[in-house]
Amino acid sequence: MAARKKLNVWFTMLERLKRGAVSPGLYAALLALIVAALVMQAVTGVSFFTMSNMLNVARNFSMLGFVALGQTLVIMSGGLDLSVVAVISTGNILAASLINGNDALVFPVLLFTIVVGAAIGTVNGLLVTKRGVPPFIATLGVSIVVNGLRLIATGGIPKGNVPELLKEMGTGSFLGLPWMVIIFVIVAIFFYILLAKSSYGRRLRVTGSNPEVAVLSGINKDRVIITAYLICGALGAGAGVFLAGYTGIADNWAGNEFDINSIAAAVLGGAAIGGGSGSVQGTVIGSIILLLITNLAILAHLPIQSQMMVKGLVIILALGFFGRGKK
Repeated sequence: MAARKKLNVWFTMLERLKRGAVSPGLYAALLALIVAALVMQAVTGVSFFTMSNMLNVARNFSMLGFVALGQTLVIMSGGLDLSVVAVISTGNILAASLINGNDALVFPVLLFTIVVGAAIGTVNGLLVTKRGVPPFIATLGVSIVVNGLRLIATGGIPKGNVPELLKEMGTGSFLGLPWMVIIFVIVAIFFYILLAKSSYGRRLRVTGSNPEVAVLSGINKDRVIITAYLICGALGAGAGVFLAGYTGIADNWAGNEFDINSIAAAVLGGAAIGGGSGSVQGTVIGSIILLLITNLAILAHLPIQSQMMVKGLVIILALGFFGRGKK
């Protein structure tokens, strides 16, 4: 009886966290960046709000969004996934080499690549749950192995061609809206339902917040955690395929910086390092904030070192003033 009462209290607390998943400060930070863009336009004449620039930001946002959604699930489970760089790069290479310019192979190869990403994610999850390897070490080790296998297979030189259909998906639009954004919105809606409305979302929150309570309530916490890593790997691989369509080339290091940026987007959006809280809408806003920072720094012609410093300072300030961590 005492255990049931404890569990009911825990679920009540989690429901409150879910309803207030997005901090008002996050919207304030987003508004501040929009104001900064307007001020920069007034002072320098350089506009963020040109159609070409906004479409470019939207496409980049979509690709970061895919990875950040998967990272959000992993962080909510109490872990981190540093293998997303290797998974994205591998998806990128597989897309170009297996499709090799043939439009008819785009969707079969996309499905195959997602399965490969899911398999890599499953290995991460098994190492964390069944072998007790810390998530940082497990995913870093898997990343090194995957990178090594990819470089051996390609000889360090990517081969293959990106077909026109995939290029259209990466850079084309429908009724003025980029295909990448349309695909991302569909995926984001699915994951909103998964986290906010399904039993898996509830089990994930409980598992990340308190594994002991999860076990006590009959939740198979290992399965929940493995599923989170599996989904993260699948989304990362899919992002790698779309990235090939966006850039039009195969790149052995296409996934660089997606690990840090996806973690930052998820945490900015309210995902607590240590597990238990997070939301799709928060991660979406966190991704937008990160890309706005990067784009404004580029438009201001800041050198890459200054861009990194500005991004880091904004993330620290945002988390310091508006962030939420696990208490």
